[in-house]
Amino acid sequence: MSPLITQTHSVPGGKIFQITMNRPDVHNCVNGQMAKLFLAAWTEFRDNPDLTVCVLHGAGDKSFCSGADLAALGELANIKASADEIAHTVQHGTGPLGGSRILQKKPVITVSQGYTYAGGLELYCHGHIRIAEKQALFSVACRRWGVPLVDGGTVYLPRLLGFAGALPLIITGQRIRADRAYQIGLAWEVVEKGKGLDRALTIARQVCAQPRDALFADMRSVLDGFHLPIEEALRMEAENLHPVMRSQSTQEGVDKFLKGERFWVK
Repeated sequence: MSPLITQTHSVPGGKIFQITMNRPDVHNCVNGQMAKLFLAAWTEFRDNPDLTVCVLHGAGDKSFCSGADLAALGELANIKASADEIAHTVQHGTGPLGGSRILQKKPVITVSQGYTYAGGLELYCHGHIRIAEKQALFSVACRRWGVPLVDGGTVYLPRLLGFAGALPLIITGQRIRADRAYQIGLAWEVVEKGKGLDRALTIARQVCAQPRDALFADMRSVLDGFHLPIEEALRMEAENLHPVMRSQSTQEGVDKFLKGERFWVK
């Protein structure tokens, strides 16, 4: 059985790319084979214009992902690398867990149904929409065995939660439950046990049904303009106006509105 499975669902308006981390007997922890498959899948979603939204989740009912397989840590991190190899990895590497240094600019939905620890928490943070089932647990658990966050945790957690929310998690490795994750902004929505994936796919279908050119342009503006001075970010946003308004998807969307059609993501 493959440690990572991808599926493509064709729905009205687009395609959903579903990635399943598939090592439930070891809490979906990432070994070398899974990392290579994840990199291929993550790159495919980024580069394939036919894929609209990605749903990333873990197999089974126990875990989203518990991070790196410590038995494979030497392979994932190449601990015996030379100075030149280290420099190349820092500059050009894609992350020990696969594609974690690839920034996705199309919608990603992550779903946790259980343990979301260490590198698994880092992968969860790559979701632009993050769903948690009520029994989900989150922790920078690698604090306990001395492994640093190197798959985006020190980058995404402060951006999502602010320093006040991120640093206590990073410093202590404390475990928090889904309700607390929701309170601090780590989870966008909390659902009942067993309902997470269905909820993610429902949202993904609704996202696909919306005009895509405006959606993708707005996401690029947010992600590319976040650290720019306000004036530059506003100019970047303004550059989207005419190309998007001339796009087929926007023209069709406006026509539907003028005809009285209404659509809300619920």
